[in-house]
Amino acid sequence: MKSIIVGTAGHIDHGKTALVKALTGIDADRLEEEKRRGITIDLGFAHMDLPAPGGETLRLGFVDVPGHERFVRNMLAGVGGIDLVLLVIAADEAIKPQTRAHFDILQLLGVQRGITVLTKSDAVDSETLEVVRLEVEEFLRGTFLDKPQSIVAVSSLTGAGLEELKRAMVAFAADVEPRDSHAIARLPIDRVFTVKGFGTIATGTVLGGEVAAGDELTVIPSGLAARVRGIEVHGTPVERAQAGHRAAINLGGVGVDELARGDMLVHPGRVAGSHILDVELRYLRSAAAPLPAGRMPACA
Repeated sequence: MKSIIVGTAGHIDHGKTALVKALTGIDADRLEEEKRRGITIDLGFAHMDLPAPGGETLRLGFVDVPGHERFVRNMLAGVGGIDLVLLVIAADEAIKPQTRAHFDILQLLGVQRGITVLTKSDAVDSETLEVVRLEVEEFLRGTFLDKPQSIVAVSSLTGAGLEELKRAMVAFAADVEPRDSHAIARLPIDRVFTVKGFGTIATGTVLGGEVAAGDELTVIPSGLAARVRGIEVHGTPVERAQAGHRAAINLGGVGVDELARGDMLVHPGRVAGSHILDVELRYLRSAAAPLPAGRMPACA
């Protein structure tokens, strides 16, 4: 079974979470405050299986991100390991500030594949929908999403366009190279919590290699030692999580307060720290001012 990670991006209240729920049946908003305020604050997760060519099954793991400008840091934590992005633009509002901000982030992170989804298509007439489509095509021209055929209009309320979107995701997934299960195991942590009777749980996407029950792991950068007591992939207990899987790891030997989003789980002795970095900087045309020429000042 091929597994890929799909991320959402787009302005607040443009229907990202509603789209994920319409596709998967899973409400990715899990926090009480999210439900009370009606907005996504932190990362949410969902999954679904789709039939793929050749009789295979494609497993899609969704990372739903917040659209509000105050939660851009949380959005960044969710899109780092995605294979395919759904850029969500509401047909009744078109391109808004966080549409532009999220799209800038996707380009800076080097995301290569995506589908533009015009949500709330039931809220506008056909002429308005066509005007928005043309505006979006102009906005995306010359970028990795410059593919008019990959702009899909949907309604999470009526279900219109969802089957077309599923077919588009399957088609794009065919070009995604599987992650290397024989590489060094790397699992960046994006969420940490406790479950009564189990203890510390860390979730993330396995970027390479595999993690198995009973493995000894090191937390980077703290160097703490942890042992894998159990693994779930999309809510199903498994013996090992492989590259490309969204996994929840039950860890022994570390407390929830000793882990944080951004920490990395690796096998002992496989990853070394460094105090020297070669960095290539890119800045956006919309940046307030270009970076100064010459040697950059040292950072603390």
